[in-house]
Amino acid sequence: MVTPHTAGRAIPWRILAGFAISGLLLAMPGGLLPLWGFHVQPDFGTAANYFLVLGLGVICASAAGHRFRSKVKPGQMLPAGCFAGAVAMLLLSLAAPPAAVWYQCLALFLTGAAAGAINMGVLEPIARAYEANPAGVALTGGVFFGAGSMVSAWLLSQCLDASNPARLMALAAVVPGLAGVAFSRIRPGRKEDRVAPAAFDAAKDLRSVLAILFALLLFFQFANEWAIAGWLPVYLIDRLGMNPSQAVGLLALYWLALTAGRVIAARLLTRVAHGRMLLISAFCAVFGCIFLLGAMTTLGTVVGILLTGAGFSVIYPLAAERIATRFTAYHPGYFNGIFTFAMMGGILAPFALGYLAAAYGLRMLPLMTLPGSAMVFVLIALIWLGRKVAGS
Repeated sequence: MVTPHTAGRAIPWRILAGFAISGLLLAMPGGLLPLWGFHVQPDFGTAANYFLVLGLGVICASAAGHRFRSKVKPGQMLPAGCFAGAVAMLLLSLAAPPAAVWYQCLALFLTGAAAGAINMGVLEPIARAYEANPAGVALTGGVFFGAGSMVSAWLLSQCLDASNPARLMALAAVVPGLAGVAFSRIRPGRKEDRVAPAAFDAAKDLRSVLAILFALLLFFQFANEWAIAGWLPVYLIDRLGMNPSQAVGLLALYWLALTAGRVIAARLLTRVAHGRMLLISAFCAVFGCIFLLGAMTTLGTVVGILLTGAGFSVIYPLAAERIATRFTAYHPGYFNGIFTFAMMGGILAPFALGYLAAAYGLRMLPLMTLPGSAMVFVLIALIWLGRKVAGS
């Protein structure tokens, strides 16, 4: 058990920083679509398949990691995922047209697999930290993930302005490579410090109705966030005739609004009534989508992005707080399953939107985010109602 003496230093900040590399990798498609010319030749069906391939990489890595978990030494998974991420970025640096679609899919599959391995490598050693501060661990991981996604969008905006984007992308592969070196130097805990005995208790927690609602909440929340993140640049270029690098730069602004909003919302949890926060976030998300749908100027678009990011950002801190009291036991395999399931929302939403955009146009982006936002708020309300009925 974590004692009060050790609780203050229990959060492994260096381990949770691995989520920044995961965010860097998984946010790539949003900026790659303009870099690969899909705003010029809008083959949205092919673009949608890229998101699916990325998700398959995450699933395959998670499944393989779970199967061979007992054979992997502590501390190996995280650096291995980072090194695979560096290789994936090198492959992506050569994936711009006229590269074949199969090669682009291969590079994105490896990108997803690297991110899946990183996620497992982070979730494995944080058991004691989770025991001490569940909400803090979840929030910190979410902030690192958002920061990595913001860096990814900024990097690709620079590639669009660069005279040799392939070289810049190849140089950026140094980031996950150096992260892999740094993580490989972190000494893993002793075998008895690694938590596995909570498997039965974790399974019991995760089979409850509230746990299922929580998993669905994360699924739809990731779907909302990544529907915008995956298609925002192409949407802005198509609707406003915006410069591709400027459009991807606004994608970085969206990630900044999401990440900063999570930090601010986390600080307000003890000062503002949660119902009021939820209503404010609902207002921001809905009006943000309306602004994006009707904006005809850059200023209106920026307002829509900030409102949307601010509205979506509140949900994660509220969900993280529910983690603290809902899941009394921690087991990395089960939590990796929940995280992978949530990530599938983030993958399937832009995948489906690609085919909807091919049939009905890119205006489907803000239109389809509205019902997704409504579903998130319904699930939050059901979770609160379930907790009141259960008396917890």
